[in-house]
Amino acid sequence: MAARRARGTLRPSEPPGREAANTSRPAPDRRATAWPVAAAIALIVAIGLAAYAGSFQGVFVLDEKSAIIDNPNIRSLRTSFTAPPEVGLGGRPVVSFSFALNYALAPAEGREAFTPPPPGYPAEASALFYRNIWGYHATNLGIHLLTALAIFGIARRTLTGDRLRPAFGSSATWLALAIGALWVAHPLNTGSVTYVAQRVESLMGLFYAATVYFAIRAWDGPRAGLWATAAVASCALGVGTKEIMVSAPLVVVLHDYVFRSESAGGFAAVLRRRWRVYTGLAAAWVLLAIFVATATRSASVGFFLEGWTPWRYLVTQTGVIVHYLRLVFVPWPLVLDYEWPAAESLVSVLPQAVFIVGLFSLTVWGLFRRAPAAWLGAVFFLVLAPSSSVLPIVTEVAAEHRMYLPLAAVLALVVTGVYLGGRRLLAGSGGSGSQVLRAAGIGVAAIAVAGSTYLTRERNLDYQSNERIWSATVAARPRNSRALANLGATLVEAGRPGEAEVYLRRALEVRPDYPEAQSGLGVALCMQGRLEEGVPHLERAVALEPSYRDAWRNLGEAFGALGRRGPAARAFREALKTAPRDPALLKRLAWILATAPEDEVRNGAEALRAARLAVEVTGGDAVALDTLAAALAENGHFAEAMSTAQRAIAMARASGPSDLVPELQRRLDAYQQGQKVRDSSR
Repeated sequence: MAARRARGTLRPSEPPGREAANTSRPAPDRRATAWPVAAAIALIVAIGLAAYAGSFQGVFVLDEKSAIIDNPNIRSLRTSFTAPPEVGLGGRPVVSFSFALNYALAPAEGREAFTPPPPGYPAEASALFYRNIWGYHATNLGIHLLTALAIFGIARRTLTGDRLRPAFGSSATWLALAIGALWVAHPLNTGSVTYVAQRVESLMGLFYAATVYFAIRAWDGPRAGLWATAAVASCALGVGTKEIMVSAPLVVVLHDYVFRSESAGGFAAVLRRRWRVYTGLAAAWVLLAIFVATATRSASVGFFLEGWTPWRYLVTQTGVIVHYLRLVFVPWPLVLDYEWPAAESLVSVLPQAVFIVGLFSLTVWGLFRRAPAAWLGAVFFLVLAPSSSVLPIVTEVAAEHRMYLPLAAVLALVVTGVYLGGRRLLAGSGGSGSQVLRAAGIGVAAIAVAGSTYLTRERNLDYQSNERIWSATVAARPRNSRALANLGATLVEAGRPGEAEVYLRRALEVRPDYPEAQSGLGVALCMQGRLEEGVPHLERAVALEPSYRDAWRNLGEAFGALGRRGPAARAFREALKTAPRDPALLKRLAWILATAPEDEVRNGAEALRAARLAVEVTGGDAVALDTLAAALAENGHFAEAMSTAQRAIAMARASGPSDLVPELQRRLDAYQQGQKVRDSSR
């Protein structure tokens, strides 16, 4: 919000420390501004709804599997304030609780419908999935719209404040509308809205913007104390959402320093007047320290992980930030997951580094001079600092969602700068020239908003299937091993292992020691009947990552298909170490231990323990009961085996799988004759 400095003066009758009224232009009449404000709010909401109407069809991608789908803690409001180790919600209880609310409020019959069914399934299955995810997407969109309104409020109240009213007062509402409309529709924000797990960013953004807005409202007026309390509460909620909130108190202080100091009698007077507000906001840092201490994300965030030193990360970030700024003006291509490479040296990113250092230096110089535009620069750098400075986030060196709030600062600078430039052009023109330029300004803003809305709607289409979003990522970053591996995994799940193999091999060319790609290629080969080729890749995956549950599970299935039941049992045991109550693993292990033809493989006691736990976890489905019956027979408990087999038959007839009934009946006949099951096929 660049503007020539307008100095206010204190009237002799005013008490020290009170804000002086700027006499260069009268304050706007609240009644006269009510309808434009209401119209602007309605328009921002309408634009946001139009831009994100397609977001409700977005599927869950990437780390939403660990944060939502496989996260047991969000299944209960009571446990939702914590997260499993290495899950991105660790130390972020507010956003974790919000996901638990979504889970609790979802349709009871569809709370676990997190994946769209494959083609050929009944339409009811798809409808159930979309009913479940509707609440998650609706919450994200609601957060985004509220954040846009908070940004609108910050812009409008700053532009109508004593410092900037002479330059912007008559147009403040419409300029704030332009900022809010461009921000709410900008495609760079799509990842923060449609990518559900990035609620971490958008919800933090809401609390951050609300903190600043409430603090501005708390400057004076009959409800100043209430607004101050709201600012402190919002700041506290923000630090429980994401650590980037750490800079919010500094942004509030700098806002007062730049926009209030002169009219209030200097910054010392501001400090005397606002020390309670600043203290309350700073108290949130204590909460933040507690949340950070309880977070368990040591594998992804920290110094010297995977060779990332603070200096190397900082140098790399200069290139990343320049890329972010380019996307503000040319938002294409947008990328879900960058896998940004480390800068080889400072020289390799010297132009970007010089540019960023220049911007930062200009911001610091502007703050010393209390230049309004410098506050926007401070917002940009302070919000980006925690994730884009010296603390490496090795799994996410670059991420578009980090620009969620900084984008507003850049747009505000552009909108106000263009407005001031237009005013200078109008200074020497007549009335007709003024009207033409004003119409041109409105037209340009409308075109920019319409273009952004269109691009955001198009980007939302990419999130409607995993194959589409990963294909778009691979197209933009062809050597992104994570994108190649995820596209391969998606094709495997779609039953297209031949196509998947191509992408998985490309991923391993880039990164041979990538466990997910090794495991995915192993599965793709096994699905094509090439078991002997697939097993070494699965073994390599678990060697690289010994706690890789899915790789152990797939290795166990591959060994089982090869008739190597001993190694299969060992693989299932390893998988159960990280998921001791996984029903599928329990059933597979128990069946092998109870029915294997090889004496050295069978273990009746262990089979019985695993089978009983499988029945407990599943509530007694037909397969679990069948497995328990076989384990009971192996231990010589034939009477109990018969009654359990009868229960399995009744369950299969009632709820499926009904085609299992003849096989269950044959086993029941064997138990009646005192025979144990010896199975070489299952």
